[in-house]
Amino acid sequence: MRALVTGASGFIGPAIVAQLQDVGVAVRALVRPSSDTSRLRDQNVELAVGDVSDVRSLAQALKGVDLVVHSAGKTRARSLGELFAVNETGTANLARSCAACPNPPRLVLLSSLAAAGPGTADQPRVEADRCEPVSHYGRSKLAGELAARQFAGEVPISIVRPPMVCGGGDRDGFLLVRTIRKTGWQVVPRSGLPVSAIHVDDLAHGISLVASRGSILDTDDSGQGVYHLADPQPTSLSEIGHMIAVAVGKTIRTLRVRPWVFGTAAIINETASRLGCPPSIINRDKLREALAGGWVTATDKATTELGFRCKAPLAERYRQTVEWYHNNGWL
Repeated sequence: MRALVTGASGFIGPAIVAQLQDVGVAVRALVRPSSDTSRLRDQNVELAVGDVSDVRSLAQALKGVDLVVHSAGKTRARSLGELFAVNETGTANLARSCAACPNPPRLVLLSSLAAAGPGTADQPRVEADRCEPVSHYGRSKLAGELAARQFAGEVPISIVRPPMVCGGGDRDGFLLVRTIRKTGWQVVPRSGLPVSAIHVDDLAHGISLVASRGSILDTDDSGQGVYHLADPQPTSLSEIGHMIAVAVGKTIRTLRVRPWVFGTAAIINETASRLGCPPSIINRDKLREALAGGWVTATDKATTELGFRCKAPLAERYRQTVEWYHNNGWL
């Protein structure tokens, strides 16, 4: 079997590549000319230069492929148009290109729990729930799902919605680790924000299971063919801070603040972005998600249908993440 992985040079992509190779799949990676492919150098991966905005490059990259794992996407951008251009239009281009193949490949779309909407420990989000995204990012990922669903009658498609993802190579998570290691402080919303989370290696394992035995989308919105992959034990931003503190050998102090504190920081970061700085993970869109009350999902469906299990508890996964940062010179 041969698979095409989009977003292979990003945070999650290399773990997907490694997992597919572990189960005997030959991997071709779609990379842009400007992509940093250093993490793919030792993985014996065929590189296909292209972009989800370039339909011709997609047609070339899809030749002879049995499986496509679409992990390319934007989590933040300088404009709403840029966000939707990748997460919606790029996904539509890929699904359309798959449908145009003589033998359309299996397509696994990596979406986000943000596309489904918030959930709490008392009412965790499940796959059959009506989608209610609260952020532009969530709406762009849902738009990508809907764009792919238009081809469900021609292409066998499944959707994976992970919550917060941790692991080696995560630059956003690294900022929190570095802050806690340097200061011993963590700033969180007053609620502590209950969340589900998953390590990148467990996510990649789940994606492999979806590709091999998961159900596929129907033309309606019943939740068939959709999987929420997460550690079954809900946690919170506060608890994650404590896990990281243990991993870096710090005693942590948690400061719970009102939303306006994050709002002020978000406005400052967005102003800097408009002046040419890279977009920050702390922005008003992420603030909307932080104010949602929680991002907890149930995992019963993936456990029952796929036999999915995380291979280590989150505390151990955060220890491994910190170890990766040390070993790769980030700390």
